[in-house]
Amino acid sequence: MKMKAMRCLIAAAVMAAAMTAQAAPWLGLVKTGTTSQTNDVISLGTLTFSMDLRADTDTHKVYALQYGIATSAGVVTYGTTPVTALNSPFTEGDLDDGQRPLVGSAVNAGNWTVWWHSVDYAAFPEQSIGTYQFNVNALGAGTYVFTLGSQELLNDNPGEDLTDADFATPGSFVLTVVPEPATWTLLACGGLMAAWHNRRRDRR
Repeated sequence: MKMKAMRCLIAAAVMAAAMTAQAAPWLGLVKTGTTSQTNDVISLGTLTFSMDLRADTDTHKVYALQYGIATSAGVVTYGTTPVTALNSPFTEGDLDDGQRPLVGSAVNAGNWTVWWHSVDYAAFPEQSIGTYQFNVNALGAGTYVFTLGSQELLNDNPGEDLTDADFATPGSFVLTVVPEPATWTLLACGGLMAAWHNRRRDRR
């Protein structure tokens, strides 16, 4: 009987831990128009690329939501429409003009986005709340990672404010830049020509 009671206690503790883990707010980046695509491949010289910010406050009420985006390459800048609202509970008017990315500014230069929830401070389930546009034309071939940080969720009760450590691990986005197909063809032809030239030279 004692063993059965112990198992029940353990099961209850595991369920409580799982519920606690689910209660953490979460932010993530996905390809615009998708709900879960966290990576993409683009051609060298692509001008812009867009990502949606997905957010989930779970049970936490929202007074304001703040976060920053960084990249592994300093040549990424914000496009002509740095960030636009997609859905309620946030609208364009809820963006803090003093804390939003500036057109052409570097993505990892400490630009934060702050949304002020102006209506009811309610919690909301996972959804895309905004779209970011990035200038990626200066990226060379390679892999680049976009990450979120400095996350804060302010409540109408300051004692319930949440900071980075209270959030679930943020979702990062991996962008891979490859040469255009025509460039690959030229490279392949160049490689074949070099091999043919070396073969002729060896025969001599």
